Amino acid sequence: MKIFLCSTSFDLEDLRALVVDRFRNRHEFIHFEDAAFPSRRGLHSHDQCIEAVKQADVVICIIDRRYGGHYRGTRLSDFPDQTVKIKFKVENENRTVDAKILTRDLSISWCELLTAFREEKYVITFARKRTMDEKATRRKNQGVADFKPAHVEDVRVFDLLDWITKQPKDNWIIPFDNAVDFLAKLEKWLAVADASMVIPATQESRGNKPIIVVVEGQVDALVVRVIASKYVVNRTVSFVVAQGKRALLGNLKIYTKAFHDAAGIIVLADADTENAADIEAQRVQFNQIIGESERTDTKVVFAVPEIETWLGEAGIKLSQIHNHKTLHDILYRFQEEVEHRKLAVPSLAEFIAMLIDLDTSHES
Repeated sequence: MKIFLCSTSFDLEDLRALVVDRFRNRHEFIHFEDAAFPSRRGLHSHDQCIEAVKQADVVICIIDRRYGGHYRGTRLSDFPDQTVKIKFKVENENRTVDAKILTRDLSISWCELLTAFREEKYVITFARKRTMDEKATRRKNQGVADFKPAHVEDVRVFDLLDWITKQPKDNWIIPFDNAVDFLAKLEKWLAVADASMVIPATQESRGNKPIIVVVEGQVDALVVRVIASKYVVNRTVSFVVAQGKRALLGNLKIYTKAFHDAAGIIVLADADTENAADIEAQRVQFNQIIGESERTDTKVVFAVPEIETWLGEAGIKLSQIHNHKTLHDILYRFQEEVEHRKLAVPSLAEFIAMLIDLDTSHES
């Protein structure tokens, strides 16, 4: 089956990567972390996601604490305002209200689901149990204007969940406690889907084993995705965003264990220094942790002094850029100049060489 992963990114990137790693030998995944994610010239990135949904046989939606970015593509007429009928109780009195979510307030994930249902895709939704519990609490406090949930960032997450349950089909939501529970439940669901769906066979064009790149932050993942799209042609590239160096170090053993069947794991971290002795000391620390893990062939690359250096002067303070057009322009320029840049930046050349080596390896 071709499976589209529908979810927010920042809170679920690790879970998304685990799904692809666990089930990629049985199914083809369409996910934006893949360097070969479907793209079409002249389309807004949000509309590229919408088109990717149409290519899938199955849409797996995962919902946790974040609502996600608003849809800002050019096909507003495809996503009209949505109304969700909400039932709640105030002082033992049953009430019903209509929550209206305007087109401009629909999240990208919501629009992907609208497309999936419209295109009659097979949809299955998983939601963290804590989020489902907070939805129940929210409905009991529906009349409280300043209600703020402890886990969920935006109460519209609850509206999306209720909207899903009111669809004419595929409206069941499966709760999960943690990653282990989620993967076990997804395993069972996919087994049923395997037996009940007939999918046209397609030629396998990409290597089975993916390349896993572990990075410190989301901006780093964007930079690596640009590099991978230029050099990786045979394999899927999946990203794990550790959210900082401390978290990266603390979870390194977990990552190497979780992705034991990958073609290779590259850990990319900012050196935060140009001092060769300091960089070597960090490398020893990383390699010591890797040496204690189940997969000892994990490679470490340090961007010297940080990944913004790879992009040249335009990349300085890249993490502070919130204008998507500016960020897109910087990354596009970098893709055009990356061959030249790697001659001037040894750590960039080292990283590219590792990607190419894993991409062209003859492992199945």
